[in-house]
Amino acid sequence: MASKLEELGKQFRKENIVKNTYQNSGGNEYGAKHKNALSDGDNKGKGTGVLMDTGGGGGLEDQVGSSNSPGSGRIANLIKNKYSADKPYSHPDTGENPDQFRVS
Repeated sequence: MASKLEELGKQFRKENIVKNTYQNSGGNEYGAKHKNALSDGDNKGKGTGVLMDTGGGGGLEDQVGSSNSPGSGRIANLIKNKYSADKPYSHPDTGENPDQFRVS
């Protein structure tokens, strides 16, 4: 026999599941490829649907920045970044001096 807490829990779930907009009905189940999970120009989705894609996602504010903080988005920051694919970050060559690390 179910406890009073279990009975209340089942009733509460029945009442609230109807509010879930991502129920598995009508093809609206939420997942990695759902329109509200994908970064498609709005502020809802952050992902790309591609495993481990850390550079292509983000919402609108992640990409172009907040109107309260001009230049705060990823696009503006990439322009200011002194490192790029053409000029990658690297460390100094210490091959000729194995006992000491120098920063020049």
